[in-house]
Amino acid sequence: MIVTIAVLFATTAAAVGYFGVKLNNSVSSISRNSSLMPTGSRPPSASPTGNQTYTAMNILLIGSDSRGTDQGRSDTFIILHVSADRKSVYLVSFPRDMWVTVPGHGKAKINAGYSWGGSALAVSTIESVTGARIDHVVVTDFSSFIQLVDQIGPVTVDNPVGSVAVDDRGVTYQFPKGPLVITDGYMALAYSRQREELPNGDLDRTLRQRAFLKAIALKIGTPDVLANPVKLNAVMDTIGKYVTVDPGMTNGVIYSLAVSLAGITNPSQIHMVQAPITGFGTSADGQSIDVVDVPGVAALGKALQNDTMAAFVAAHPTTEYGYTPSAAPFASAPAVAPKATAATKK
Repeated sequence: MIVTIAVLFATTAAAVGYFGVKLNNSVSSISRNSSLMPTGSRPPSASPTGNQTYTAMNILLIGSDSRGTDQGRSDTFIILHVSADRKSVYLVSFPRDMWVTVPGHGKAKINAGYSWGGSALAVSTIESVTGARIDHVVVTDFSSFIQLVDQIGPVTVDNPVGSVAVDDRGVTYQFPKGPLVITDGYMALAYSRQREELPNGDLDRTLRQRAFLKAIALKIGTPDVLANPVKLNAVMDTIGKYVTVDPGMTNGVIYSLAVSLAGITNPSQIHMVQAPITGFGTSADGQSIDVVDVPGVAALGKALQNDTMAAFVAAHPTTEYGYTPSAAPFASAPAVAPKATAATKK
């Protein structure tokens, strides 16, 4: 799930010699799988906007969680929308319990598409729900968080929801609301996986995941990573081992994105959005579901397709469910690194 965010900021065209070769080898090692994208009738590609050099792009990030026996479902669907002017990116979450029509299967939770037909059916489901074309797909397992955070070092997240969490080792963390330093992969997993203990459940979890991705992007975009060839190569090498992308995401596409988005360095340029729902309900077979805001999702789809996300966000101020970012979370605001304490594993 992280690879696209990472490569967008990997502005290392100036890297030469040994490190340049290693970086290219790392990017080349990323697995490409033709089965990730659907075939047949699909929404049209976005058209060039005005005099823009580039076109808008929608990249579906699929994060699965292999814990337990249900390994086929995805816990995370996030569309990374890249604006045509390359001045903004949007992280758009689709809560896993959204009750939608899965092509060929009827009504189900949105993450059932991935369980029944892998990435290709997940893409078809998202496209059917929104009407917007998905240009590329990135798939990874949640455990990849451990590898990536440990490579780039601590990241500061603007934590929208305070809580207490326990990681897989039985270690307890205090996660206060506001600027929060995530020091390692175990903490990142505990932070990003938590759901039941949060006031709004999966909605708060997806909000945290977007906040975490934003923090990762900003961290990789700092000189601490970009200007350190050894660290950057280690990051890209880790990414290459744990992600799969569609064949259309070639080295050339990755490098082009990196160069075109070199100017994305400010938190205000990375926007967090949730696909609108009207509330919660129960399906005919007794499942707890998120009820889709049909007009709202239709408007979101048009914004994704027509590159008018700024207008959509302005017209839908509740997409973050009242979340107000902390003042200067990545600069002057004090960050808190919670102390981990031993606890009995649950």
